[in-house]
Amino acid sequence: MKNEISEIKISAYVDNDPDLNLETNSSLKSAFNLFFIPVLNSLPKGFKKLIRKTNNSAAVVIDNVTSHKALEVLYSKGDLFSLKKIGGKFFKYVWFNVNNSKAVRNRLKFVKRELRKHLSSISKFDKDIEIISIASGSSRAIVEVVKDGHYLQGTKLSITFLDKSEHAIQYSKDMSVHISHLPIKLNWIQDSAGSFLRNSAAQKYDLVEIVGLLDYFSDEKVLEIFEGIYKILQPGGVLITSNISHNPEEKFITNVIDWPMIYRTAEELGGLVNKAGFEYNSIKAFYEPLKVHAMVVAKK
Repeated sequence: MKNEISEIKISAYVDNDPDLNLETNSSLKSAFNLFFIPVLNSLPKGFKKLIRKTNNSAAVVIDNVTSHKALEVLYSKGDLFSLKKIGGKFFKYVWFNVNNSKAVRNRLKFVKRELRKHLSSISKFDKDIEIISIASGSSRAIVEVVKDGHYLQGTKLSITFLDKSEHAIQYSKDMSVHISHLPIKLNWIQDSAGSFLRNSAAQKYDLVEIVGLLDYFSDEKVLEIFEGIYKILQPGGVLITSNISHNPEEKFITNVIDWPMIYRTAEELGGLVNKAGFEYNSIKAFYEPLKVHAMVVAKK
């Protein structure tokens, strides 16, 4: 259970950016969820064994909860594996169209939007840009944003990918083939977020992305991470982060899929960012349309 820290009131909103092709629910799907979600939440813990058998994509997610492997399958809507049986296709649709699955893909789109926005802003000053992705996982967001080379005109770009998982580091290196043709300096560090931030105050960054990690940390640990990030940011540097929020499928995800997390509101996450040193007026807190994931963007 998370430890309580006094909240500093940060206002948040739901972002329905029409340019991002975000996933939402139709009126019919919303009505269906009134019955379907209580059924999901009432399933016994052992039911995940049956879910595993419905198709390969579901099995990979269940076997790799919390990891980049599970997220990559969710990003693909379960399409990483071919499905020939009608039953497998049906269950793929069911499991990869619940709100939590859709919200993960919405989160990725928002991270990419914020990366594009702030890279464009920084590149206007014709300066070298230093980015670090903490708990980088597959590094999909950054790789997909920079692969067209749009931010390299007169600008040197350096990207550091930090993850404690050797497998995630290797996956990230494999993903980087999409940007290997560009004049970008790439660096991989295998370390924990806490250890890295305690020992890297000398290096400064223009952009720090940390998404998908804070869901497993107490308030005290998250605050420590944000304070460390504040120290390594250049003046004017930007933090992009997120946290899962309380949602109707929470019991199903925790008890059946066996993916326990620490849930926070956008206001709570923004409050921790504020407490770490970021000025109140520099913090933008919002939810993706399904309100499963909270996002915070803050400027030093």
